[in-house]
Amino acid sequence: MNQPVYLDNAATTALDPEVLDAMLPYMQHHFGNPSSTYSIGRTTRSAIELARKTVGQILGVKPNTLYFTSGGTESNNTAIASAVNHLNCTHIITSEIEHHAVLHTVKHYG
Repeated sequence: MNQPVYLDNAATTALDPEVLDAMLPYMQHHFGNPSSTYSIGRTTRSAIELARKTVGQILGVKPNTLYFTSGGTESNNTAIASAVNHLNCTHIITSEIEHHAVLHTVKHYG
């Protein structure tokens, strides 16, 4: 009875059943573009804004300071680009063992 052991949860993690239950209606029925003006899109937008408000309450921050991204690479790129372009960060310290998504973005901003 050899069951595999998965040790790469930093990259991809199995979906928790509670998360799946919460997301399923939006994947099947309320999948509209949240930036659109039609009703399915407005429903999706409302759900995202409720999630933003809930996360903000849990973290003790204002909802309008939270940004949802599609994953780690986009999050890293956004954080680094914001530091360089909006906070005038001129030095970024990293190392060779950093994830390649961070290294590539840091190299891009040179």
